[in-house]
Amino acid sequence: MSEDELIIIENLKKIYKIKNVEFPALRGINLKIYKGEFLGIAGPSGSGKTTLLDMIGLLDSPTEGKIIIDKKDVTKFDEDKRAIFRRKNIGFVFQSYNLISYLTVLENVELALAAAGYPVSKRKAKAEEILSMIPGMLELKNKKPNELSAGQQQRVAIARALANDPKILIADEPTANLDSKTGEAIVELLRKLNEEKGVTIVMATHDPMMMKYVDRLVYIRDGLIEKEVIQK
Repeated sequence: MSEDELIIIENLKKIYKIKNVEFPALRGINLKIYKGEFLGIAGPSGSGKTTLLDMIGLLDSPTEGKIIIDKKDVTKFDEDKRAIFRRKNIGFVFQSYNLISYLTVLENVELALAAAGYPVSKRKAKAEEILSMIPGMLELKNKKPNELSAGQQQRVAIARALANDPKILIADEPTANLDSKTGEAIVELLRKLNEEKGVTIVMATHDPMMMKYVDRLVYIRDGLIEKEVIQK
């Protein structure tokens, strides 16, 4: 295993079963993701993008195959060990922002810090530090989500995802609910975090405008990798 390989995926398969009918979502994915890489995963709806991200993020288990993250075979972990590993290593950004409506921006980030096991006495200062990394967000710290634009809410979601200082940030269609200008600003922010913080980012997208920001683009169709394009 190369020192630069952070994630190794071997013959990954996922079959969902509904009323004894099998639906193969992934049909044998082989992929290496490198430390500090900004990887894009593209493909039509139903191609397996989200399923692959769920596997990398330990939100679901494969039917067959292996995922090695940071030299650990995470497919062997039980649920408790998976939860601990997620909490210590992985941040998530989804197309729905999943913010808690009755909490302020600062409190939403503090809650994520609590989940990551951060000491109570240091949460507020750490939450402010994280928000200050994202342009324009610290001054909105006392706002509630319904007082923010969609782009601002997604920025809060990104701040929350950074609460555990993740090695890996998984972004599943993070610009799907945004206009193109706001979407580009969000992906530029992810690119900045990737370059300045060294966070490895795996982003699924179907938007051609967003694909130009990634280092490498993996195209998936029908649960298989169709092609890879190195862009940077």
